[in-house]
Amino acid sequence: MNTSRPSDRRPVDDNRPGVAERDWQAQERALSGATADRRDLLLARALRTMPLSRPPADFASAVARIAARDGGEAAAESGLERVLLHVLLAAMALAGAGAVAMYGGRWWALAGEMFGTQATLWAAFAGLCLLLSWLPQAVRRLLDATRTPTPA
Repeated sequence: MNTSRPSDRRPVDDNRPGVAERDWQAQERALSGATADRRDLLLARALRTMPLSRPPADFASAVARIAARDGGEAAAESGLERVLLHVLLAAMALAGAGAVAMYGGRWWALAGEMFGTQATLWAAFAGLCLLLSWLPQAVRRLLDATRTPTPA
């Protein structure tokens, strides 16, 4: 339903959104129940009978029970997803290594022709720097994963 009179808005034409005066009057008549337009009556009835939306009294405890019950399944799914992600990453790394082994020389020569030898060397140097900056964190993760926790 419209909350402001059409005169409060900019003029209505075919290219701009707005509310025509006749639509405003039809909706006002629908609120009073004196209209013949079924759509406006349906809209007015829906607005009058809008339900109060409150969750049930035990909603939070029910959600907590469901979360506690399904927690084991979610952990199992995340473990499976983690393993599948590692398999996918390994497959992509092998495919990348194979592509470099097959096409690396040609690609390096083409990049040297296109960008110049110095630019290609700087790009390789930047890639090596990125790799070296990520390496300590990767080693730390690997060591943390293989370390057995000691009881406190």
